[in-house]
Amino acid sequence: MDAREFKQRFMPYHRLLYRVAYRMTENAQDAEDLLQDTYLKLWQKRDDLKEEAMNEAYLVTMMRNLFRDQRRLKHIDTSMELEKVTEPPDERSLDRQIDSHDEASKMEGLIQQLPERDGKIIRMHLMEERSYEEIEQDTGLSQGNIRIIVMRTKKKLKEQFIHLTKTWTN
Repeated sequence: MDAREFKQRFMPYHRLLYRVAYRMTENAQDAEDLLQDTYLKLWQKRDDLKEEAMNEAYLVTMMRNLFRDQRRLKHIDTSMELEKVTEPPDERSLDRQIDSHDEASKMEGLIQQLPERDGKIIRMHLMEERSYEEIEQDTGLSQGNIRIIVMRTKKKLKEQFIHLTKTWTN
């Protein structure tokens, strides 16, 4: 796809995407940056895009995912800056960090043991922070089914995790 065709396909969505970006960022400059990042990603993927990428729902979802990714990165950067400013950690905080890392690893192991569908849905919901609507679009399951799967899977993971931690302490 050349630049002319790209403009013809995606520029009609410019105003809509800007409004969505502005609602998400609540700042004109950030909205423009997010819009530019969205168009850049579209341009980079232009030859791999399927026909369904030509609709506004796909474009808005792409923008929302970019926004979430950027927000996560900013959160990580901020927490790293805070760590640099604080004093060196004492032994207790190091122990907590190690325990937290171990717990996260164990939880990932539990998620990997789930049936494929349940594992995919719980990752989308908890780790990617995707809405039930977005998960519905990707999986084809109804939002009601997704809610039930998420609720049951969380309960199952919690029970398994409690059982695992009991075996650690015994």
